[in-house]
Amino acid sequence: MKTLNLKIDDNFFPQFKALVDSYVNEHKIEIIKDENFDYENNYPQSVVLSSVEEVKKRVLESESRIEKGEFHTQEDYEILMNKFFSEELGIKR
Repeated sequence: MKTLNLKIDDNFFPQFKALVDSYVNEHKIEIIKDENFDYENNYPQSVVLSSVEEVKKRVLESESRIEKGEFHTQEDYEILMNKFFSEELGIKR
C-alpha cells in the first residue's frame, strides 16, 4: 500500500474532499491518521485566532477592570465578554 501527503488549496478542498470521501466509501482508499503527528501545533497561521496565553491575559485584564469598578453591573461585563468571545474567537458564549 502506498501513502501520500498533500497540501490542497482552500478553494478546491470541498470538491477534493467529496472525491476522497467517495473513494473511502468504495473502500478504494483509506485515510490514515498519524498518531505521532502533532496536529495541535501544526496548523496554518491563517487559522490562528489567539494563543491560549493571549486569551487568558485578556480575560484576566477584563476581570481586573470589574474589580476596579470600571463596570457598573454584571450585565455590562457579560455584554463585553460576549462581544469579546464573538469577535475574537468566533464563538457564542
